[in-house]
Amino acid sequence: MTNATEQKLRDYLKRTTTELHRTTERLKDIERRQHEPIAIVGMGCRFPGGVTSPEGLWDLVASGTDAISPFPVDRGWDVAGLYDPDPDAAGRTYTREGGFLHDAGDFDAGFFGISPREALAMDPQQRLLLETSWEALERAGIDPHTLRGSRTGVYVGAWNGGYTDEVRHPSAELEAQLLTGGVVSFTSGRISYVLGLEGPAATVDTACSSSLTALHLAVRALRQGECDLALAGGATVMATPGVFVRFARQRGVAADGRCKAFADSADGFGPGEGVGVLAVERLSDALRNGRRVLAVVRGSAVNQDGASNGLTAPSGRAQARLIRQALDDARLTGDAVDAVEAHGTGTRLGDPIEAQALLATYGKGRTADRPLWLGSLKSNIGHAQAAAGVGGVIKMVMAMQHGELPRTLHAEQPSTEIDWSAGAVALLNEPVTWPRGERPRRAGISSFGVSGTNAHVILEEAPEPTAADEPESVRALSPVPVVLSGRDGGALRDQARQLTDRVAAASVLDLGYSTAVARSAFEHRAVVLAEDSAALRAGLEAVVAGEPSADVVSGVAASAGGKTVFVFPGQGTQWAGMAVPLLDESPVFAEAMARCEAALAGLVDWKLTDILDDENALRRVDIVQPACFAIMVSLAELWKSMGLQPDAVIGHSQGEIAAAVVSGALSLEDGARIVTLRAQIIGRELAGHGGMAAIAQTPTEAETRLAKWDGRLEIAVINGPNSTVIAGDPHALTELVTTCEAEGIRARTIAVDYASHSTHVETIQNELIQALNGIRPQPSTIPFYSTVDGATIDTTTLNADYWYRNLRQTVRFHDTVELLQADGYTLFIESSAHPVLTPTLPDAVVATGTLRRNEGNLRRFLTSTAEAFTHGAPIQWPATFGETGAHHTDLPTYPFQRRHYWLMPDRDGEGRRYHVAWKKLSFTGSAHLTGRWLLISPTGHDTDLTQTLTTHGATVTHLTIDPTTTDRTTLITLLTEANATTCTGIVSLLGTDERPHPVRPGVDCATVSTMLLAQALADVTRGAEPDAEPKLWTVTRGAVAVSPSERPSTAGAQVWGLGRCAALELPTLWGGLVDLPGGDAQAGGRVEQQLIQALSGAGGEDQVALRPSGAYGRRLLPAPAGSTPSTGYAPRGTVLVSGGTGALGGHLARWLARNGAEHLVLVGRRGRDTPLVAELTAEIEALGAAVTVAACDVADREALRELLASLPADRPLTAVFHAAGIPHSAALTDTAPETLARVLSAKVTGARHLHELTRDRELDAFVLYASGAGVWGSGEQSAYGAANAALDALAEQRRAEGLPATSVAWGLWDGGGMGQEGAAFLGSLGLRPMAPEVALAALQETLDRDETCATVVDADWSRFAPAFTAFRPSPLITELPGVRTTGGPAVRPEPADTPAEQGVVARLRQVPAAERREVLLDLVRRHAAAVLGHPGPEHIDPDGGFRALGFSSVTAVELAGKLGVAVGRKLPATFAFDHPNARAAAGRLAELLDVRADGPGDADGTADGDPREAGIRRALRTVPLARLRDAGLLDGLLELAGLRPESAAPDAMGPVGTTGSVSAAGSMDELNELNEVDELDAEALVNLVLGNPGS
Repeated sequence: MTNATEQKLRDYLKRTTTELHRTTERLKDIERRQHEPIAIVGMGCRFPGGVTSPEGLWDLVASGTDAISPFPVDRGWDVAGLYDPDPDAAGRTYTREGGFLHDAGDFDAGFFGISPREALAMDPQQRLLLETSWEALERAGIDPHTLRGSRTGVYVGAWNGGYTDEVRHPSAELEAQLLTGGVVSFTSGRISYVLGLEGPAATVDTACSSSLTALHLAVRALRQGECDLALAGGATVMATPGVFVRFARQRGVAADGRCKAFADSADGFGPGEGVGVLAVERLSDALRNGRRVLAVVRGSAVNQDGASNGLTAPSGRAQARLIRQALDDARLTGDAVDAVEAHGTGTRLGDPIEAQALLATYGKGRTADRPLWLGSLKSNIGHAQAAAGVGGVIKMVMAMQHGELPRTLHAEQPSTEIDWSAGAVALLNEPVTWPRGERPRRAGISSFGVSGTNAHVILEEAPEPTAADEPESVRALSPVPVVLSGRDGGALRDQARQLTDRVAAASVLDLGYSTAVARSAFEHRAVVLAEDSAALRAGLEAVVAGEPSADVVSGVAASAGGKTVFVFPGQGTQWAGMAVPLLDESPVFAEAMARCEAALAGLVDWKLTDILDDENALRRVDIVQPACFAIMVSLAELWKSMGLQPDAVIGHSQGEIAAAVVSGALSLEDGARIVTLRAQIIGRELAGHGGMAAIAQTPTEAETRLAKWDGRLEIAVINGPNSTVIAGDPHALTELVTTCEAEGIRARTIAVDYASHSTHVETIQNELIQALNGIRPQPSTIPFYSTVDGATIDTTTLNADYWYRNLRQTVRFHDTVELLQADGYTLFIESSAHPVLTPTLPDAVVATGTLRRNEGNLRRFLTSTAEAFTHGAPIQWPATFGETGAHHTDLPTYPFQRRHYWLMPDRDGEGRRYHVAWKKLSFTGSAHLTGRWLLISPTGHDTDLTQTLTTHGATVTHLTIDPTTTDRTTLITLLTEANATTCTGIVSLLGTDERPHPVRPGVDCATVSTMLLAQALADVTRGAEPDAEPKLWTVTRGAVAVSPSERPSTAGAQVWGLGRCAALELPTLWGGLVDLPGGDAQAGGRVEQQLIQALSGAGGEDQVALRPSGAYGRRLLPAPAGSTPSTGYAPRGTVLVSGGTGALGGHLARWLARNGAEHLVLVGRRGRDTPLVAELTAEIEALGAAVTVAACDVADREALRELLASLPADRPLTAVFHAAGIPHSAALTDTAPETLARVLSAKVTGARHLHELTRDRELDAFVLYASGAGVWGSGEQSAYGAANAALDALAEQRRAEGLPATSVAWGLWDGGGMGQEGAAFLGSLGLRPMAPEVALAALQETLDRDETCATVVDADWSRFAPAFTAFRPSPLITELPGVRTTGGPAVRPEPADTPAEQGVVARLRQVPAAERREVLLDLVRRHAAAVLGHPGPEHIDPDGGFRALGFSSVTAVELAGKLGVAVGRKLPATFAFDHPNARAAAGRLAELLDVRADGPGDADGTADGDPREAGIRRALRTVPLARLRDAGLLDGLLELAGLRPESAAPDAMGPVGTTGSVSAAGSMDELNELNEVDELDAEALVNLVLGNPGS
């Protein structure tokens, strides 16, 4: 072989080897990327039990909370009618509970730029995913705004929850939104659209495995490089009960709504809801980006059952195959996994199949002491369906963080259908510690779709964090800016409130840094400057309270589009020590000053940093001007380092030199040369020969004034319309200032001894031009606005001649500022050691200085920066934290300001039928108590509530009393000794002592002691100011039934009935009622936190039940329209009617006889001695029924027993109707325990005897006649209210025992009854009497629907509500028709184009010219609110962009049309987009209308000649009526209007807590007029009071 050939072969082998090596490396890289772990860096979620965060989910599972709850009451479901124990009952389900997101309808539409109308049409799954996606990104430390335009993917599991299915007659406006709102594919697309994400977006529907399948797809996309970051998760909200109904037909639903995973008691799955989103990225990227890695996805797999045992039947072989695939993807073996979060639905078919697959895969090759731990989140929250898998992922991530595997509920007895001996798999009956070990902890998560698609994911704990690259030297930062912002003021305050809770958990530096790097900036802003935690807490509390603080800067950012200009002043900003502290505190500033010092070094014989605090040196012009130049240029660099790049520059006199350098027109060296040489010439030639003075006159006025000095004085500077600077001879200036002062014109001498900008300068023209000949001006990179020429100029002309003119010509600062304004500049930053020009700038711009005299430190600069930021400047706060060693720490997520949006089904209510329901409350976050609290408990009842109250901020005094011996007088003494009047609140546990009272028969300790305490407290606080009174909160245990499975106590129910009346009679003293879980269960941490929320007055709730699944508020709701009745009640056989000889009993008896009762037993105390009983008997017998009239007091047990025993055997008792009772009317403070006992005996004791003595009989019906007094309370009827509430409880108790029971709370009856005496008054308040036949028809409907508790009343709630809530709000009635005034589009906004709007032009003519734009602005805002679906114009920010408010092309066209009609002009369809906000639109309307001022008031500014009245009217119209009432002013205003309400005596309270009498001269019409005051809008009230002729 020749050498040449050998060399060729060598080269070939080298190339081949190199290429092979490269190929091998590429294959390794591909292999590595295909299996690269995917980091979970952020999580957001909503799950049952009030879970709103991953931490909340952990608290729920770690505490073993059962979050299953009753069906939601605010979705239009017929909750009572849905239930039927028969699994074959069509259209019904045999379960009454599930895992619900009770606040699924709540959404902050405005935050995402979505209009209320569009939000209403959006599937709540879309809304919740938007919020949780935002939260997942925030928790990842990512500002979501920074992702706009990025390759971020979205993978969401969801299916059609039926939200829009039952909207059968949508309006045209709603139809336009239903496509994007209801189609499932928009679930992912909406997230990408709103956040501006441009990676792949896909909605996945594989049923129960949807969210894990979505995560699997996200993992694959990240590994394949299709995206760099992904959001993955799922959501399920059941807008209809269809899942419960359909799976009930298959017997697949658990009877109690609970998933009993792998338990012997498993009987089906419990449908649930949830939302979860994960932010995921490649692990290598996450580490490089400095993210905190929560866990990693090591492997995942998806497969299908295929042709298995059935379409919906699970396949064990497919599941085992799936697990092996996931292990292969993770490159792991089964024994490397510690635990599995199972699918675990709790079905008798599915659980054994799943367990077998786990045993066959993970269970093999393990030792008995290291089993695979098995659990299921579904046991806590139900089956969250499309969100189940992501919920399991979040649970296991949190378990890794806490080092514990939480227990699975309901699995005390593992399923005997599973062979647990086939492998080492153990059920998590108890929590198991899960610490870090030699190898990473790992967990598998399974989700199996009912359609056969299965998914499995293997999680691994996050790698141990490595020490970050810390700077060699850490720079101290003080103060630390902590940045807050929100879309509105409420969100800003809430964010400050939330952050206050984090102050103790992290350093101020880390908190500030995290707010800077991980949160978006919104319009409402605040910056707290804090040196330490105490200062930060104080600053945050000031933000919450809206109080001023020296450490807080706050403001509202101006609308986008304005530009920034840097302003550089002339001489006069200097002071000894200027910026010296900043040299040590800011490296950026120090470096810039060093550059300036170097540029000056060859020109001066002094050192810049040596003269800054030399007062004598700073008196020399040749030093002060270069020094100020250096500081101005360096401060500009500091501003730029904060992200604020100027869009233009403007300089004032010598300030133009710094402006030219910053604009790029001059090099730093040339700038230093100009300022130094020029100042030296000034000092040498001009100093000592002239002076300058400022006077407050216009240039024209000044010019006229200067004429007398014959050229010795000239206008040097025009700073503003009334701010002129004069230069010239010193003596003439002295005369000028003296003359001005004598005339009352502000004037002052400026501390300079030369006359710039005057003819004095002409003496140095040649010398100056010659000195500056070498400078090289160049085109600027930033526009340069010349105050010499009053225009933008070509900066190549900034030669020596220009700088002479700059010193000689008048400074046209004001003209140039006006030009900047006209060109769109709105933010002016004065870059100087002290702001001298900022005060002269127009009010219409935002202007801020930089440093101030004697404030030359970083705090002052950060304060100025915060001022610019809070007004809209795009400050980059992270720059502040360079080299400080700050780290990211967890922050609270954005506090969404939600309103309720829910499309209700097209059903009408029953009109007069209502029911009490329990609405889930959003008691989330922390709550605090303040002041001193008195805790009162009964003897023998241990409580740890003292510790709970103390932990949450209260100072507690604990008082123990014996309810069996304590009377009112004793209580007064005890309360006085305990200084109860100085307390913030009182918590009474007396309502938990349900023992029968040993001294007072017929009454329990709970009810009588609660009444006596309220009376005693009223006694000791009599005469106190309402705001100073303590609030009495009464706590009970198991008093109410939130769920149908609960059994309320009679005593507790009576306390609640009494309490509802106390709230009306003692409105400022009564706090509310709180019910704790019944039985022996102790209140856990979650319930205790909810209790504090209730006591703190969260949401104004005053009737609250606390359960492990959350907090619930009591509501009165319209009964849903009836579907097919569950049963059909027809009277038969013998029916007993207690109170049967009374008015209502008589109506009932006739109805029973007409409808089939064969024998009626009418029971009354007087029997046949009752008036008119003979006539009643004859009527009934004429209807074909036999009648027995019995004299019997049903409260007498033995007498009742004898009566029942005497009933004929051939006509057995089939029904009991208890209509007996005695009237009671007395103020609570006048009700004696004996009276209470007597009323309870008639109503409750008799009912209890009827229940106990008939419980063994086969009854068709057991009906209790109750009253509205027990439902909503009634003034002067506390005992009666307590008794009627107990009847409802008895009905619920019987139902819990499987016995028939119905309690009907009646409103007013016509034709007799206890309410007849006050019928006229009650009618004036909206409670109308019902004809007996109407009431009885409602009774038939109630019995046909087999309801437990119902309320039947004919009410005008819009009239009732103002009187009922006159002295305190009542959440109880807020959901009723005519009362719902908040919460968004549940109420259709009033149309804006009413006839009154058509007269807008006429109205404009009647108001002063200055107010016309405000009238038009109000018009635009009201129409915009109506179009978008807002309840009022206050929701339309005048300067907020129409697009940001949620306008689409559809709604923009609609707005143009409505405005056009209102103003009588044809407006273009693009009107809303041509004029981007309400103020701009109003301005255009003003131009179009061109209304002339020809109204009668134009001469003097108002319609009636008094300009003060117009101002008063405008001010009063902004004050809510509630505020006038609270301030004690409403009565005075009404009296001026001729309405003279008189205070009623305590015994004159009407049945709903309103005054029961009117003035002697008054009438019911006047009372009605008073009741309608709350219905007036502010303008109508002002007109009423001030006597507007047009009112």
